[in-house]
Amino acid sequence: MGTRTVQAAAVIAITLLLTGCSTGGDVRDKSTPSGTPAAAEKAETTRACVDAIADRAAAHKGGAVRSHPVPAPCARLSDADYLDAYMKGLEQAHRAARKTSQGETATATGGGGS
Repeated sequence: MGTRTVQAAAVIAITLLLTGCSTGGDVRDKSTPSGTPAAAEKAETTRACVDAIADRAAAHKGGAVRSHPVPAPCARLSDADYLDAYMKGLEQAHRAARKTSQGETATATGGGGS
């Protein structure tokens, strides 16, 4: 568990450094209000990215989950949005694994005997 924490912290630190450097003079157009098709499209892209990261994490039981190469659903996200989706995907995979583990424990101790 400690290794994952260190890896996650390293990914966050590196991404924040790169994001800070790469967005220095970039001013985004804020004229598109939330609730528009663009916002809905971004939300859907983010959900697809989170799911892709969670699937990748589930496939690497106990192993390191690398942030690169970037899954195809995540390609259109900014670095900061990708980092958020990456962390949410890891959390989603962790919750699913914990839920599965708890279900197996309950089944094993619950009513297995006659």
